[in-house]
Amino acid sequence: MLNRTLTDETNEAQIRYVSFMGDARRYDIAIVKSDRDHDKSLIIDLQKSRYTEVCDSQIEDIDYFCHFLHLNNYEAEELHGYLSNVFNEGSTAVN
Repeated sequence: MLNRTLTDETNEAQIRYVSFMGDARRYDIAIVKSDRDHDKSLIIDLQKSRYTEVCDSQIEDIDYFCHFLHLNNYEAEELHGYLSNVFNEGSTAVN
């Protein structure tokens, strides 16, 4: 088998860990922001082992969260509401 590496690079990243209790369940989320993609964040649901890369403009799309993080509508609304506040703070950096 021939190895065809397309890219192999190391980037600095900021990781913010957020845990909160919603009405539906507890959420443990990691938000990863790298220097490479300034308008994108990697959102990881640590309890369900799901992740998605989100452009800052996609943060308002609840259906996106339902689909890629395998959430029902109620969970997606809770997560969206919380993450909207986090992203509106202007930074997902670790404080």
